[in-house]
Amino acid sequence: MNLDRPVAPEPYDLLPSVPSFSVATEALKKKIVGFGLPPLGVIALMMLLLIFLGLFVEQVSMMLITLPIYMPLVVKYGVDPVWFGVMFLICMQLGLLLPPHGLLLMTMKGVAPPAVRMGHIFQAVLPYIAMSLLLLALVFFVPAVAVWLPKVLV
Repeated sequence: MNLDRPVAPEPYDLLPSVPSFSVATEALKKKIVGFGLPPLGVIALMMLLLIFLGLFVEQVSMMLITLPIYMPLVVKYGVDPVWFGVMFLICMQLGLLLPPHGLLLMTMKGVAPPAVRMGHIFQAVLPYIAMSLLLLALVFFVPAVAVWLPKVLV
């Protein structure tokens, strides 16, 4: 009788997206590692790409596009996945708030009274963008801010 248990897959292997199974994704991961950037440089570029994608793409699509590439890099570089996940979520939220095509801005316009113009919404969202950028910088440069509570609870 064989009592061997199957080995659990890595979390990023469970993503049900086509890019995670393609040869192009594997080649892209190798190309990124081949640039020789330090881990924090790669993470910073990942966050900038997420913010840019957030201007045009909704969150689930962003995750399905980027996580199959990002998570193996996070594991390879030895980055704390909780820290990375917190920054990932901040960047996705930030991308949805940025003009000119932030999806949350369009939603706000749709529910606002007719007298409210997009310019008003752009002005109203500026403090939230500033605070999100400050929070992202804080979490990036002081990772303990993002991981202290999970460490206390576990």
